[in-house]
This record gives sequence, C-alpha cells and structure tokens, in this order.
Amino acid sequence: MTSSAPSRLTQLVLVPLLFYIGVKLSLMLAVLPDVVVMLWLPNGLLLSTLLHYGRQRYPCFAALIIVAEIAADYPTFSIFEAALFGAINLFEVTVAYLLLRHWRFNPRFSAPIDIAKFLAAGPVIGALSAACFAAAVYHHIRGTETAYLDLLRIWWFSDGTGLLIITPLVLSLWPPQNGSADERVALRWFDAIAAVLALAVVSLFVLAEKGVFRGAQIRPILLFPFVVYAAARLTPRATTIVVVGFVAVVLFVTKNGQQPFGDLPVGETVLQAQQLVFLMTITSLGLAALLSQLRANTRQLEARVQERTVELRAANERLQLLTVTDSLTGLLNRRALFESIRQEMARALRHRHELSVIILDVDHFKNVNDRYGHAVGDIVLRHVASVTARAVRGTDVLARYGGEEFVIVAPESDRTQALQLAERIRSTLEASEVSVPHHRLRVTASLGVSTLRADDREPEQILERADMALYAAKESGRNRVVANPPLAMRS
Repeated sequence: MTSSAPSRLTQLVLVPLLFYIGVKLSLMLAVLPDVVVMLWLPNGLLLSTLLHYGRQRYPCFAALIIVAEIAADYPTFSIFEAALFGAINLFEVTVAYLLLRHWRFNPRFSAPIDIAKFLAAGPVIGALSAACFAAAVYHHIRGTETAYLDLLRIWWFSDGTGLLIITPLVLSLWPPQNGSADERVALRWFDAIAAVLALAVVSLFVLAEKGVFRGAQIRPILLFPFVVYAAARLTPRATTIVVVGFVAVVLFVTKNGQQPFGDLPVGETVLQAQQLVFLMTITSLGLAALLSQLRANTRQLEARVQERTVELRAANERLQLLTVTDSLTGLLNRRALFESIRQEMARALRHRHELSVIILDVDHFKNVNDRYGHAVGDIVLRHVASVTARAVRGTDVLARYGGEEFVIVAPESDRTQALQLAERIRSTLEASEVSVPHHRLRVTASLGVSTLRADDREPEQILERADMALYAAKESGRNRVVANPPLAMRS
C-alpha cells in the first residue's frame, strides 16, 4: 500500500502536467491566424497512458485532463471553449483506445499488423471523428472565414500526426510491463558514417531559405533515406526516436517561416509538412516493425535449429552408444570388442608390446535360468559384469562376448600378468554374493587366458586360443583359470 500510493499520486499529477505542457508546445507551433497547430502533441501522451495503464482511474484522468486543457488554452480560448476541446480530445483518445483494445493491439509495435491497427484506430478513425466535432465547434464559436472542410482537414492532420508521432515514442520509452528485455542491434562503422551524413543534411536543411542553400535545393525529402536507413538498421524504439528528431527539425523550420518546401502559401507549407511527417512515420515504423519481427522470427528459428541440433546430436550419441554397447550389462558388445582387439593387436605388434585376452564364462549359468528364471539370470549377468569391471585395470577393455561369456582385453600384459588378473577376477567373483528376490546366490566363473603371437593377424586367432583355455578350465572342474601356452614372438 505504501509503495503503490505514491505511484498513483505521481500518475495523477504527472499525466495532466505533461498534457498541459503538450498543449502549450502545440500552441507554440501554430502558424495560421486561426490558431490551428501543425502537430497536436497531448493526445498522443494521453493515448499512451491509456494503453499502458488501461482503464484504471479513467474518471480521474478525464477530469484532470479537462482541467489541464482549460489551464493551457486560457486566455486564447474561453473556459467553455477549452472544456469543449478537452472533451473532444478525450473522445478522440477514448475511441482510439477502445478500438485498439478490441483489436488486441500490441503496444510494443512488434509487428506490421500493430502499425496498421494503430493507424486505423488513432490517426484515421479517432482523429477524424474528433476533427468533425472540433471543426464544427470551432467554426460555430469563432465564426472564422476558413471553410469547415479546411478546418476539418487541418484539425484531423494535426491530431493524426500528433498521435502517430507521440504515442509510439512514449510507448517505446515506457519500460515493458512483463519485464522482457528489448532487442539489441549491434552497430557497425557504417552506421557512424550514416549518422554524420544525416547531421550534415539536417544542418543544410536548417540553414536553407525557402528550401535553397547557396543555390542548391535542400528539400525535406532528403531526410527520407536516413529515416529508412534507421528503420532498417535500428530497433523500433531507436527508430522512433530518430524519426521524432527529424520531425522536430521539419516543424522548427516550418514554424520559423523558412518555407522548406519552396515559395508556397503558409497553409500549403503546413500541409506539405504534415504529409511528410505522416509518410516518414508510417514508412519508418512499418519497416522497423517488419524487420524487428523478422529478426525475432530468425532468433526463434535459430533457437529451434540449435535445440534440434542438440537433440539430434544426443540422439546420434545414444545411437552410437547402442551400436557398441550391450543393452543388458552396459559393457561393450561383440562388435566393439572385435574392433578393440584389432586396434590393440596393431598397437602391440607395432611397438612390440605384450597383449593378453581373457575369456570368462559363468559356471552353471543354465541351471540359474532353469531354477530361478531368466529375470534372475539377467541379474546374475549384471552382477558378474559389475564385479569384473571393478576388478580390471583402467587400461583394460571389458566386453560381453555373448550369453554368459565376457572378454577382457589386457594391453601390455604378458602371460604371468594376465594369469594374475584373471585370478583376481575369479576370486573376487567367488567371494561376492548376488542379491535376487528372496535369494542370495553365489556364482563362480571359469577363465581362459591367451597372449598375442607374432603371426596373429585377426582377433579370432587370439580369441580361439583363449576359448581353448576356457574349455580346459571347465573340463578340469570349473571355477579356475587356465592359460593357453604362447609361442615366442618372432623378430
């Protein structure tokens, strides 16, 4: 409560104060004897406030706006006239707000469709409907010689261009309510060159008299390429600020009677200025919104592509893992085993190192399956794989050969070292227990050891000798280690 109360009070004071300042600035831009301005600023501020806060405290805002209008218009207009004009301004802004709310307008102007909605609701429908009433009231009260349709056009254009300039500016400077970060565009060296050129053209434009500087025509249309460039290179917020800067320059030289469009009547000069402001604003905001949407879509697409790339990479890794891994035990499978033996054989023969292979077979494994079922048999195999993996060295390769058989590839291990490793595995397995539902089992294994010969060229050769040693271990009573005697390596 304590934090929100000052905020509400600030809003109720600041909004009418800024509206009052906007009225004063707009009246300062008056160039016709009927006190009609080129650009009506306060309605854009009021519409921005409604779009940002919604209908909260609307009656308070409305009453304060009427008071601010009276204070700003007096003594140029009577209290009654100022109150009528204030009510017309409220009508204009309310119509625009209700239409934008009904059309689900995005106040961040994040897409070209938002520009179209805003243009239709604000400068077209809202400003035109208010101009019809305002021109009638002004013509009836003041009895001016200016025709009603001329008053309507001037009023409509001044209100419309004011909404078109001020509303996007204020909304772009207002922090987003959802806390999302605004997009950023990295500036490059050529952007600095464009800024320098723009300042040079603006300087010539300000110094020109009747659109001529030292014999050269300097027309406001020369500002247009820089507006388009800003829309193409900058964010919608930065583009809006650039456009407002150019608009301020155009209004300044028009107000000072420099006739930037040439030697034209004052009314025609004002009309040309309003049309230029309208075209610059619509073109820049529309292009900036379009490019902002394209950049956002590109970022989303890149994020999706990156996400899909990560997913595909993970899927490929899982697929690669499946091609070399036994699904039951998590060890290398038969295919990966043969590739590992082939690589270790080539390395051992090239560097004249020892290499041993051990085949392990679980004793009486068929009886386990027959008595307890294949589910228990799978638990036993995983237990054997786990115990063996803890017993081997970090440089050894452990794989499931098939069924209840496992193979250990022991690089740089001679016959004696391989026998020691095999015996460590056998004894560790014998001392362990397998926890299965309702039972605690003990399993043993027989192991056959073979070492590399100089004439070995294929993994099947060393595996065959290890298998022969395994067969001898089983024939001699199981739960033991037997080695196949190696031949001496030839030089």
